[in-house]
Amino acid sequence: MIKIITILCFIIVSCSKVDKTAKLESDLDKTGWNNQKREQYLNYRNDSTTWDNEMFNNDKQLIGVGELGPFKFGVFPVPKYELLGEGSFKGLGNKSEDFKVGEKTIVMNSFFVAKNEINKERLGDKDDEVFFHLLVLTDTLDTENYNLNKSIAISRNHPDYVGQGFVKTKSNTIDYFAFDTVEGESYAIINTRLFNLNFGKTILIATKNDGTLRSLQIKSPQLTSDAIIAYSDSLIKEKQIIGFFETKNTF
Repeated sequence: MIKIITILCFIIVSCSKVDKTAKLESDLDKTGWNNQKREQYLNYRNDSTTWDNEMFNNDKQLIGVGELGPFKFGVFPVPKYELLGEGSFKGLGNKSEDFKVGEKTIVMNSFFVAKNEINKERLGDKDDEVFFHLLVLTDTLDTENYNLNKSIAISRNHPDYVGQGFVKTKSNTIDYFAFDTVEGESYAIINTRLFNLNFGKTILIATKNDGTLRSLQIKSPQLTSDAIIAYSDSLIKEKQIIGFFETKNTF
């Protein structure tokens, strides 16, 4: 079953914020991003007149929400996305699927960001870009309530984005957290192991019978949400990948 979550934010800008929005937009140029823009935008986090109060009030409903990853969802007031210019945010989401390698089950999840005015030069003719791709070997599935495999993509650090989730096996939990910055830096943490995703956005995780973990990082091509299922299906049929997941003493 394919599961897709896409987060879109609709912003209402009051007249009192027009001058500040125009000022930041005037500082943006066609070349992309720089330290001055980073510092300027971060200042808006401390300026309550720039906060998106409608989104903030909506997010309060997520306080105390159930388990969605290693971190609880933190409800912070954030600046209006539109301060970075019209069309600077077009969406964020995740796409997941389950696969079989022999008698074993592989759970896949990925996080992607849609093409917007900030990243459009880097994405070219692609509609979105996957910044994290995870394949986890598991020995159990919950096909009714999906309580053993959950994830969430979060845009509240716009123009940086994070995603997190977990995959539970019978005896272990694989927790993961990944982020992608506007400067193009991407990292992930999986059960305290750090991965620099600029050296490969695809991570494979397998649990041994003794409870230890094995990982394999792959430098995959630039991937989109439309291509991620087919790429994953093709990848797990490669000899190296089959060998990784079917190694002795791996459940």
